[in-house]
Amino acid sequence: MEIKIKKGKILVYRVFDIGSEVDLDKVELLFKDKNLKERFKLDRKHNMSLIISSSPVSVQLGTFEISLMDQKVSADLIAKVWHFGTVSLCFQIPIKENTLWPELIQIASWIEKDDKLETFAREKAKEFQKDIQSAIPVITEWAINEDYVTYFIQELDGLDVSLTSLPEKLDIPALILAESKEVLSDSMKKSILENQYQYSKDDLVVVDWNSALVIEPSGSMDVPLVIEFALNQLFEMRYYDDLLDQRLNTLYNEVVGRKKGLFSNKYSQLAEEASQIYLEISEIVENVENSFKTVGDFYLATIFRATSKRFRFDDWQKSINEKLGNLAEVSKLLHSEVNESRNQTMEMIIVILIAIEVVPFVYNLFK
Repeated sequence: MEIKIKKGKILVYRVFDIGSEVDLDKVELLFKDKNLKERFKLDRKHNMSLIISSSPVSVQLGTFEISLMDQKVSADLIAKVWHFGTVSLCFQIPIKENTLWPELIQIASWIEKDDKLETFAREKAKEFQKDIQSAIPVITEWAINEDYVTYFIQELDGLDVSLTSLPEKLDIPALILAESKEVLSDSMKKSILENQYQYSKDDLVVVDWNSALVIEPSGSMDVPLVIEFALNQLFEMRYYDDLLDQRLNTLYNEVVGRKKGLFSNKYSQLAEEASQIYLEISEIVENVENSFKTVGDFYLATIFRATSKRFRFDDWQKSINEKLGNLAEVSKLLHSEVNESRNQTMEMIIVILIAIEVVPFVYNLFK
C-alpha cells in the first residue's frame, strides 16, 4: 500500500532586511489603526512553551492565489517582524489530500526553481516595510534575502511502520534537496538523515540547510517557529558579514593615495562605527542563546542547536569576528597615523614660533 499525505502544508519562507531595528510595540499600535486593521489581521496568539526575547509580531497579510505547477492554489501569507530589523514572510501552501510522496518531491522541485513567488514576496515585503516605516528608526534595503522551505505533515495514510523506519519507505533526502531527477548517493542520503530527530514515536524532524521535514500529528507549530527564528538569525549574520566587507573596503579606499588632513577625524569615526557594529553583532550572535529559551522542552532547544549547526552559525560567527578584528586593527593604525601627523605638525608650529621669537633677538644683536 502506497503512503499518502492526508493532511499537511508547505511553509515557504522569504526573509528580508527592512531596517536597523524595529520597535515592535509601535508595530502593534500601528495595527490598531483603522486602515491597517481593515487590511491585515494581527495574530495575538502566544506559544507558552517558547520564550523568545522580544518575540516577533505576527501579521496575517491575507490569502493569495498562486501557481503551483499546473494548478492555482490559495495560500495564506503571514509576516513575522523581528526586533533586529528583519521580516520573514511565510506562504502556507496546503498539500492536497492523498498526495503521493513522489508527487510532493515534484512540487518541491518546482518551488525550488520558481521565481514568481520570489518576486511576489519581495513586493509584499516592500509594501509591508512602508506600512510600518514609522516603527523603524533607520530604514535599510539589502538586495539579498534568505529562503527556506519546511514540509509540515500532520497525517500520513497507509503507514504501516513507525516513523523511525520511515526513511526506509520514503525518499526523505530527495524531498529535502528537492531532487526529482537525480538518484542520490548513499553518502548524500546519510548526511541528510544524520539530522533526524524525534521526541516521541509519532513525530519526526529532519533539518537541512535549505529545507526541513516536520511530521507533527498535533499540528503544533513549535518546531517550524524554532527553525524560522534560526533562519532570521542566520540572515542577520549574513547581513553583518556583508556590512563589515563594506566597512573594510571603505577603509582601504580611504587609505590608497590619500593624505591625512591636519584636523581629519574620518578614521576616528570609522573606529567608532566598528565598535558600534561589534556591540550589535555581539548582542545578536554571541547572546543568541539568551534570546531563545524553552519552558520544560529541551527537545526544541535540541532542534535549535541542530538547525544552527546546519546553517553553519559557527563559520559565520568566525568570519564576522575576523573581519571585526581586521576593521578595528586597521582603524586603530590609521588613527595612530593621523595623531602622529598632527604631532609632527604641532612640532613644526612650535619651531616656527620659536624662530619668530629668536630672529628679532639675533637681528638686534648684530645690528
